[in-house]
Amino acid sequence: MAQPSCRSFALFSALAMAAAAGCGSSAPAISVSLSPSSSPSIDQTQSVTISATLSNDRRFQGVSWTLIGPGSLSGGTSAGSLPGGMAASITYNSPTGHLAGAQQATVIATSVADQTKTASLKITVHPYPQFVPLETLADGSVGTPYSQTIALTGGTAPYQWSVYNGPILTGSSVGGAVPDGLTLDHATGTISGTPTAGGTWSFEVDVTDAAGITIGNGFLSIKINSNRVAANPVPWLNQPLTPSAVSPGSPALTLKLGGTGFVPGATVNFNNAPLATTFVDGAHLNAVVPAASVATAGTALVTVANPQPGGGRSNPVFFEIGAPEASVTFVNAPNSPVTIPEPMAAVAADFNEDGKPDLAIAGAVSVYVLLGKGDGTFTAANGSPLHLPSPPYDDFPSPITGPALAVGDFNRSGHAGLAVGLFQNLAADILFGHGDGTFSFADTLARIDGQPTMSLTPADFNRDGNLDLAAANTISGLTPVVLLGYGHGAFNSVSQSVEVSAISSAAGDFNGDGILDLLFGGSGISEAANGGNSSLLLGHGDGTFTPGPSLITNGFVAVGDFNGDGKLDIAFTDPRANTVTILLGNGSGAFTTAQGSPIAVGRGPQAILAADFHNSGKLDLAIANYGDGTVTVLLGNGDGTFAPSAGSPYPARPGPSGLAVADFNGDGKLDLVVVNSSDGTVSILLQQ
Repeated sequence: MAQPSCRSFALFSALAMAAAAGCGSSAPAISVSLSPSSSPSIDQTQSVTISATLSNDRRFQGVSWTLIGPGSLSGGTSAGSLPGGMAASITYNSPTGHLAGAQQATVIATSVADQTKTASLKITVHPYPQFVPLETLADGSVGTPYSQTIALTGGTAPYQWSVYNGPILTGSSVGGAVPDGLTLDHATGTISGTPTAGGTWSFEVDVTDAAGITIGNGFLSIKINSNRVAANPVPWLNQPLTPSAVSPGSPALTLKLGGTGFVPGATVNFNNAPLATTFVDGAHLNAVVPAASVATAGTALVTVANPQPGGGRSNPVFFEIGAPEASVTFVNAPNSPVTIPEPMAAVAADFNEDGKPDLAIAGAVSVYVLLGKGDGTFTAANGSPLHLPSPPYDDFPSPITGPALAVGDFNRSGHAGLAVGLFQNLAADILFGHGDGTFSFADTLARIDGQPTMSLTPADFNRDGNLDLAAANTISGLTPVVLLGYGHGAFNSVSQSVEVSAISSAAGDFNGDGILDLLFGGSGISEAANGGNSSLLLGHGDGTFTPGPSLITNGFVAVGDFNGDGKLDIAFTDPRANTVTILLGNGSGAFTTAQGSPIAVGRGPQAILAADFHNSGKLDLAIANYGDGTVTVLLGNGDGTFAPSAGSPYPARPGPSGLAVADFNGDGKLDLVVVNSSDGTVSILLQQ
C-alpha cells in the first residue's frame, strides 16, 4: 500500500487545525446575543436576570461578564447547552445606596473563545419611589376651586394613582376618600375640583410605577372649610319631662320640656306625631298631649324639632304610659342573653321606624343591629352584622370597637344613624341610617386624635343645625376632641385650650347661658393654656370650651334634673370606692353634693344611666357593677336622694360594663340592656 507523501500529510493537518479553530469558509464566526434585547428601566431594590446566547462556540468556553456603572452582578453562569448554541446567565442587582437621580449601568457579555465578540445591555436605575415625608396637603374651601399634586420622588414613569380604601372586610366598602367634589387624576396624582362640603377627609393614596412597584401614603388628609351661614341649632332635650309618666286612660295633659337651643316655631313630637307646641323661651317648651295618645299602656319617644334653616330633631326622651311602681324587678326576655363576640356597648333606637325600639351592639370588628318585635325579642336586620373598615392610616386587621357608640342623624336624613368609636385606632366610623334597619358608611371616617376612644357624645356644639361629636379619650388621648359636623358625615376638629383624660362624657347646659357644655367622667387634668381643674367644660357656642368651676368626677357620668328644680344635676360612679355620687347643680355651673351621697353600690361600678324606671315622674339610676356581676337600680325620691329598689342589686352575668334602656315589650315600663363584656353576651331584661 502506498504511503502518503509528506506534502499531503502537512496539508491535511493544516486543514484540520483550521477547521478546529473555526477559520475558513466552512466555520461560521462566534456571535453573542442578550435577553432582554431592549434596555430595561428598573427601580432600586429590583434586579434583572440577563441571558447570553452564543452561537458557534465550538470549544464550549461560554462568556465572561463585566459591569460598568453602579450595582453588582451575582449568580452568574458561563455556559450551558442549548439546541444550536450556548447559553449563560447573570443577575444584575440595583445599587443600595442613595441615588440622587437616575443612573445607568452596562452589563457586557464577552465570548471567552473569541474576545472580539461581545454584547451589551444598558440598564437605567431609578431611585426607589417615595412620598415626601409628612406631606401636608393644602386646605380648601367649599365653592373655591382646588388643585394640588401629591409630591413623589423617584420611581419610573408613567405612574398609576389610586385612593386605597383600607383593608376591606366583608360588608364594608369605605376606608378613605378624597373630599366631596374633588377627584384624583390617576395619571398625574393631582387632586382637583371644587369642594362641595366641609370636613376633613383622611385617606391613603397608592401609586404604581412602570417598574411595577406600588407604595402607599396613608397619612394624607384634606381639610375643607365650610362657608357657614346663620341657622337654627339642633335642639337638646333634658331629662325628665314634666310629667315623665302617666297612667293609661289619663285625660289630656300639658307636657313641659326643658333643654337648650329651642327657637320660635319649634315643634314637640310624640312618637313622631307633632303636638300643639307653645314656645316659652330658648330653654322651655309646652305641648298638649291629647287623651287619645295616653289611652293605652306604652312608652312614647318625645323629641323637639327646630325649623329650617338648620334646625333638626333633638335627642329623644322617654314618656311612660304606665301605672307607678313601688319597686323595680327584671326577668330575662325570651332568648336572652344574646351571644355577641367581644361586646363593648349597646344603644337603643327605632332604626326601622316601626314604633318598636331596636338595638345596635358594638362587638369585635362589627356592629350588630337587632330589630325589636315589640315583645322583648329581636331579629337580625338585613346586612347585620356590619363589619367596620379600618382607617386608611391605621391598618390593624381588627380595629376593635370600644364602648364609644352613639345614635345620631349625621347626614340630616331624618333617620337614626350611628357613630362607632374604634378602640385601638384614631377614628370613629359614621353610619347613615336608612329608616329600614339598614345602614351605609359615610365616605370618610371621623379622625380622632388620641386613643382609645371611650365615649362619643353627639350634639350641636356650634349651633349651626348639624350634629357634631365630642370624643372622650383615655390613656394616650387628648380630650376634648370636638369634631364639627356639616350634615354629611365629615367633620373638622376644633382646637381646644384644655386637655383631660376621660372614660365618659355627657352634654347639657350646666350654667344656663343657652349654650351646650361638656361633662367628662374619670378625668385626669393635664396642663393647659388657661389651666383649670374641672371635669366640666363650658361651651362658647362655636365648638370650643374652657374649664368651668372646680369639679372632679371619678368615673362614668349621667345627667338629669334629680331634684326637680329645673337645673341639671350630675351622677357619677367611682369604681375604686364602689359608690355613686349625686351632685346638685345651681344653674350657674357650680355643684354641691346631695344629702346621702356617696351611695354604696356593687363592686367596680362602671356604666350608669338615668331614667324613670318606676313611673313616678322622678329620675332613677341604673348602674352596671363590673366587679361582682350585678346591676344596681336606685329609685329617685325627687329631691336628689336615692334608695335601692327592692331586690337590687340584681344578679347579671360576668363583667357587666354597658347599659341601654327602652321599653322593649310595650307595657309602659322601661327595660334594661346589659352588655356583659366578660362572657360575650348581651342580656335583655324586661321589667315585670
